Amino acid sequence: MPIRVLRTAQGRDLRRDSSSRRASEVVMDEIAPGPVPSPGEQRWLHEANAEAAIFFRQELLWTTAAWPAALLRAWGVEEVLDPGAGWQIGYAPDSGTQLLDHLQKKGFGREPLMRAGLMSWTDDGLVVDRYRDQLVLVSRDQRLDPVGFVGIDRDGKARMLTPETPVHRQSEALVGVLEQIDVLEAGATAVIVDHPLDAIAIAIDLAARHSRDKSYVGIPLLGSAVSNAQAQILRQYSATNRVIVTVLDDLTAAERAVDNALDLTFFFDRVRLLQRPPEPLLANPGRLELLADLHVAKPPNSPNSGSQHHSPGIEDLGPEL
Repeated sequence: MPIRVLRTAQGRDLRRDSSSRRASEVVMDEIAPGPVPSPGEQRWLHEANAEAAIFFRQELLWTTAAWPAALLRAWGVEEVLDPGAGWQIGYAPDSGTQLLDHLQKKGFGREPLMRAGLMSWTDDGLVVDRYRDQLVLVSRDQRLDPVGFVGIDRDGKARMLTPETPVHRQSEALVGVLEQIDVLEAGATAVIVDHPLDAIAIAIDLAARHSRDKSYVGIPLLGSAVSNAQAQILRQYSATNRVIVTVLDDLTAAERAVDNALDLTFFFDRVRLLQRPPEPLLANPGRLELLADLHVAKPPNSPNSGSQHHSPGIEDLGPEL
């Protein structure tokens, strides 16, 4: 009998029989018409996204399209094509209703799929897959439930695919936390980047170059400012009080990165800023230059947590991670 593992906000594992309620058992009156989901709708929106993620993963491993594998190789992260890879990146096929047909066979109706942001309407009034011909990664909320998807097109551009839904707001979700939860809880330092493939590259490259006592994970923000909710999620699952923010050589990006670093000092005691090259990180390994190391100055006898904000000082350190 299949068992699903759910991780709560406290990081504990709860096991439940995934066959106890199936998508075919959805009661349509559980689907609330308004923006606030009922508990039943919330559960099934998460289930729909989880089933979509499994579908996308299988499509990536089976696809005959050339560009997804070529792009992953160009970024230096072809390891994700291994069926056992920790990063469960997938591929949304260039097909009108392939995901819709799959999810309807699993028992999901069109209304919950539309509410989950997985479907959209054409001008002709037809229901079709919202995500097409994209590499996709799952975005998760504070409980690490799947609430949306980030997409990467064949040109390598990354963006949030999922609109605002009853369970998804971009500022309240992160990519990459669950995939790296074990190393985060073991003390790995999070490295904030813009692009999801850079986040995967960091996890692969730095894990290979450093020992366990200096492990790192990549967390992408898609070029947006870190929100209070996102910082809380990252701190909640991080055993260390350190975080690193990478800075591109672009004025707007640099200003955003500095703002992110300062905002993260509300939650982390030490925040480092590293200048990085504009191309994919693995194209120039080691080209990370230290800009600043922010320490949260704590008053005497205060607990060692990043929950309170104090004036940070700047100390020059070596450029090595």
